[in-house]
Amino acid sequence: MQLPVSLLLGLRYSQSRKGNAFISFITFFSVAGILLGVMALTLVSSVMNGFEGELKKRILGVIPHVVVQPQSADTSWQAELKPGDAVQDISPFLQAEALVQSPRQLNAVMLQGLSAEHIPQFLQQALVLGNWQDFADSRYGVILGRGLAEQLEVSRGQQLRFMLAQGGSYTPVGWLPRQRLFEVIGIVDTGSEVDNVLAVTRLDDLARLLPANQRQPAWRLSLAEPFAAPLLAARLSESKRFSDVTDWRQSQGKLFAAVAMEKAMMWLMLLLIVAVAAFNIVSALVMMVTEKQAEVAILKTLGMKDSQLFAVFTFQGVVNGMIGAVLGVLAGLILCMQLNEVLSVFGLQLASGIALPVAVNPLQIATIFFSAVGLTLLAVLYPAWRAVKVNPAEILRDE
Repeated sequence: MQLPVSLLLGLRYSQSRKGNAFISFITFFSVAGILLGVMALTLVSSVMNGFEGELKKRILGVIPHVVVQPQSADTSWQAELKPGDAVQDISPFLQAEALVQSPRQLNAVMLQGLSAEHIPQFLQQALVLGNWQDFADSRYGVILGRGLAEQLEVSRGQQLRFMLAQGGSYTPVGWLPRQRLFEVIGIVDTGSEVDNVLAVTRLDDLARLLPANQRQPAWRLSLAEPFAAPLLAARLSESKRFSDVTDWRQSQGKLFAAVAMEKAMMWLMLLLIVAVAAFNIVSALVMMVTEKQAEVAILKTLGMKDSQLFAVFTFQGVVNGMIGAVLGVLAGLILCMQLNEVLSVFGLQLASGIALPVAVNPLQIATIFFSAVGLTLLAVLYPAWRAVKVNPAEILRDE
């Protein structure tokens, strides 16, 4: 298959190295800059994806994705949820802010009441002491987050006093909060800050502790994709069946917004590095056009169209950008696969036994690649336009 003459000339110019060592030097470092920028962008975005995924699993695995408070006991709304919502589980749920008192400490906690038949999967896997059968069988048993257990200096089998501010009563000795002794029957380790405030008990036990007007459980919805919760919550809030609809953004929205902002800023800064490297190709191509003026003039004299000449130098610059982008993506993917091994060689591990999370997103990698090529294409437009504007009569006058 015969290639167009403009592509053949562009390929020939991009491979030519005779008499233009300085141009080759600039081109090499431009390609190397694109390579390093794309590699860094691939690596950093994959690490940020990994961190976001870990936060999503560890924090949103414990926090309800969507909580709805129905107006009545009718549960027919559950069958009306769309398959596209990807709701994995619907379970009754109670939550109250409380104080917990141990022999040595007093801490604020988030006391959750869960049905023994509907324990979130991630929470089941996070149990490091005790078992869920004891949770189902025991009355007024509580499972603590590891951080909270360490702060309270308690372990399994010890008793703690939980006190709720709402629903207290006045007595001859003054106002007293609603309170109850609970026995520690297990400890969970989610690996997140939630462990410092989390306490889980049976739904019925928490309901008995709450005032009568607050015992009606809400329903927690667990989704396959927690980030889809705001859309589902917005749709459910339009229904008159619910008195209240909330999602995880009420408690963790600022954290994930900060992560998203950090990802966006890292993208911008590293993309600027790629842009600088891509626009360095302008210098090389401008000098190439100046050096090849005589050849360009001869080609125009022989009848080559302006569009064909434009394509020659555009192709030459884009080829260099694509080489840098392809090599950068490959280098970035290799580093992503071997990142923790590389860090251990240089002694830069976060902690012993803890691996840096990495999650490669193919769509994101494709976006990085085409962004680098697109920036290169923008960079070569001016040199290619300069080549088209060459006047053969002026260039060949003295030849």
